Amino acid sequence: MKVAVFLHKIFKAAVVAGFLTAIFSAELSAMQPASDAGDKPFSTLQRSDTGELIHAYLFMENRDLQRLYTRNPRSDDRLPGYLRWNSADGRVQGLRGVRFRGNTSRYHIRKSFNIRFNQSQPQLFGGDRLNFNAMYTDPSGLRERLAWQMFHELEQPASRVRYTTLTINNSYEGIGLHIQRIDEELLRSFGLNQRGTLVRDMTRRRGAEMGIGRRSVFGHDLSQTNDVPALLASLFESRGNPDYGELAGLIQWIYDTPAGDEFEAGLRERFDVDNLTDWLAIHYLIGDVDAFGDDYWLYRAPGSSAKWMVLPWDNDLSFGKNERDGLTENRELGQFGRGLVQLNDFFAYEYPLDDAGWDNDLIVKYHQSPGLRRQFEHRMLQLMDEVFTPEWFDQKIEKYSEIIGPYIQRQRSEEDRYFLLQQRQHHGEIGRWAYYVENVRDFIELRYAFIRSMLLFDEPVAYHNFAEFTISPGDRGRMLITDDAGWTFAALDIKSVTSAGGEDLKLRLFMREAPENDGITQNWQADFLQGDGLVEAVITLYYRNDIASDGRDNYYIFPEATGRQWELQIVKDGESLDSRVNPYSNKIEASVTLSGSHLLQVLHP
Repeated sequence: MKVAVFLHKIFKAAVVAGFLTAIFSAELSAMQPASDAGDKPFSTLQRSDTGELIHAYLFMENRDLQRLYTRNPRSDDRLPGYLRWNSADGRVQGLRGVRFRGNTSRYHIRKSFNIRFNQSQPQLFGGDRLNFNAMYTDPSGLRERLAWQMFHELEQPASRVRYTTLTINNSYEGIGLHIQRIDEELLRSFGLNQRGTLVRDMTRRRGAEMGIGRRSVFGHDLSQTNDVPALLASLFESRGNPDYGELAGLIQWIYDTPAGDEFEAGLRERFDVDNLTDWLAIHYLIGDVDAFGDDYWLYRAPGSSAKWMVLPWDNDLSFGKNERDGLTENRELGQFGRGLVQLNDFFAYEYPLDDAGWDNDLIVKYHQSPGLRRQFEHRMLQLMDEVFTPEWFDQKIEKYSEIIGPYIQRQRSEEDRYFLLQQRQHHGEIGRWAYYVENVRDFIELRYAFIRSMLLFDEPVAYHNFAEFTISPGDRGRMLITDDAGWTFAALDIKSVTSAGGEDLKLRLFMREAPENDGITQNWQADFLQGDGLVEAVITLYYRNDIASDGRDNYYIFPEATGRQWELQIVKDGESLDSRVNPYSNKIEASVTLSGSHLLQVLHP
């Protein structure tokens, strides 16, 4: 029996004939909730009198506004306008211009904006650019805000962010997130040398033009390149005057040095390994493995003894959100066009603990070096147990939901002048915000169970969708049932356990294919193997539903994210139960009484 104690919760894990992660919620009265005296700043420079939410009122001539929305969305030419803070009657702020920002997001019907001011703005943490991220891909409105706060919680240098509403020519156009630009001002605010090297690897987008057949420069041999500084200047986005000599040295050293003790020692000489480890750990916790391509910046202060650091960037595809090819257009939900791949309600959390195929040898060799891997695994468990606990997420989600709730649920209205330009807040289903928020919470619980199975159980038994486990008469609370591969296929919220003679009850739960089912094409079989008793619980059944080429499977009869899943019901031994489903999390739940053997199905009525 392996036991891990978390803040406010006891998590029990055991290996029987399959892998079981059992999570029993048990409030520990001796422990106090994690402190949350606001989001911790690194310095007084991070404080602002404007609070968590600001309101931007943008005004443009109609001809310029029409041009902005009808020209090539990839244009970076700025168009004129002016902006007022907090009300349509506020003080006029002069602008150097307005353009769209982002990559794929430029093709969404609701746009992200880069608005540059003539002067620095206290609302923007002293910067002169409003980097307004529309959050169109995130119907919860929580993912990026949570991700950035995790870096701040660990006191790692990262963009400061602030929820922002945007009104254009007196039409409310939604709430988004201002994300501080990574530049010299950000370095200064974190006490870093503004003259240091600050670069972003863009090999993913630019490498093919230069004959580099990989998606990261880390792993490329520079020894055959005649003009290395010119190559790096073309491959990397940069701020200021980067030291390409130091950067070239790092790239070539990573290429030349095999993984192992030598790589670990050399990396510790060249890199702030604690910073790198935390950057990796957070991205694995939130499932943002897209970051390992080009969604990060490298920083190094001047001087021979300085070490490289990583600064995060672009955390939109996190907490279970990711791209899907081959999606069917749904114009009613704004799911169409070149940006379609990101506009879906499919759900995943089994992202690997490696470089996720980004050809990034910095990450590959880090994980292949035993000492670094041990540090990483220790840090991952520490962060889950002590820092980013379920209570930490609950507090943040409650806080941010209170801020954005009145805005994120607004719908298009000509009378109220809402979304006259951009149609809607997000791509998802209107009126389902509570389910989208729940989906974020579900990701955290399921992702943590997956990570624990990867880190704590090196030799899992090869039984998928299968577990045998023991329930004692005194057990209460939530039990996650997770197979040997880290996938959670059921959960029990135990209300009461009765047993003849007070003995433990041994249960087996497994899934098997049922292609004839009208709904989920799997059945769950629950059998009592030992003991004569009865369990009263709320059972949650999780199913797979993915169309990605690398997706694990799809148990729903239709290849779509939601469809008729809202109608699904749990059927126990032929009797339909009063059920609650959340298709965004691929789950359905109902109250049950378990005793003996039971067949559980998830079917359309």
